[in-house]
Parts: sequence; C-alpha cells; structure tokens
Amino acid sequence: MKPRQRGYSLVEVLIAMAITSVVLLTVVTLFYMGRRNVYSGKQMTYAVSVGTRVLEDLSTMAADDVLSNFKIDDKTQLTTVTLSNVAGASNGKIDFTNSVARDTDNIDAVNTDPSGYLAAWKSSIDPAKLSGATVGIVITPRAPSNIVDGQPVLNAPITTAQFTKIRVYVAWDESANRRRFAFFDTTKVRSF
Repeated sequence: MKPRQRGYSLVEVLIAMAITSVVLLTVVTLFYMGRRNVYSGKQMTYAVSVGTRVLEDLSTMAADDVLSNFKIDDKTQLTTVTLSNVAGASNGKIDFTNSVARDTDNIDAVNTDPSGYLAAWKSSIDPAKLSGATVGIVITPRAPSNIVDGQPVLNAPITTAQFTKIRVYVAWDESANRRRFAFFDTTKVRSF
C-alpha cells in the first residue's frame, strides 16, 4: 500500500471558493458604492456652491428689493407652492402655503425676472456637473399688516409683510430616477 497523499479534498476546495467569492463580491460592491457616494458628494458640493452664490445675491437686497427684483407686488397671487420628488418628505412633496415661486425653468424677463437674477443663476450652473438643474426661490410673506393707509384691509397685501421668508433650493437629477435637493433659508425684515 501506498502511504496516504496529503492535499485538499474537494469539499475543502469548494468551501474555500465559496468564502472567496463572498469576500470578492462584498469588496466589489464596496468599490461601486464608494464611487457612487463620491460622485454624489461632488454634486452636492457643487449645488451648495450654487446655493451660496444665490444667498450672497439675496443678502445685498432689502425686503423691498426682493419684491421688485422678482416683480412681486400686491397684485401677485399667493398660492401653495409644491416641490415634488423630494426624498424624505411625506409623499415626496413639500408644500409652502401663501407663497410665490420663481425658478430658472420659468424665466420671463418682464414678468418674473426684470433684474436678471434668475438668468444669471441659470447661466452659472454647469450642466456637466448638475444634470437637469433648477435654481428656485420660494418667497413667503409673514406677519402682514391688516391696516394700509389707515384703512383696514381684509386680505393683507404682500408688500406690508414685516418678515419675508425666502427658501432657496437647488434641484438636480442625480440619476435617471433620483432627484436631489439642497435647501437654504434666509429672512428679510422690513423696517417701517
């Protein structure tokens, strides 16, 4: 009889291959997810820089300037502004009641953007960095006066609001079925 030869049995080889394949699959998945997260982080960083520029433009404006730069007056209809496809929001939507919206998808040099801010914000976006990007603002008057020119007013006009809340958003398509948002808030106080 020959002495027994040392080596690996078929079962041992199969177990080693299974363990190796599970480890390799995990490592490949980590590389894929890491690449995707880095790309997403780059997009978010770029969106924050765009939003910061918008806030810088708004910081130079008084409350009345915001209204005139986006052609908002007492005849402007306040509505519920809805932003859709917002991750983390209930039903994927955020509603802003009694507000006015302006965005770079609906630029009208006469009626919504007489000062050219929306056009400037749109031209500042690099489509190679943010696909399908939109920059918008939601203007919400707070604490309007119920007395105008000494007379009581049933529907207080937007120009009498003591505070004007402005929510800036930058929205873009991160992938085919994922829309991302970055939000920034500021408030203007009217001094009477």
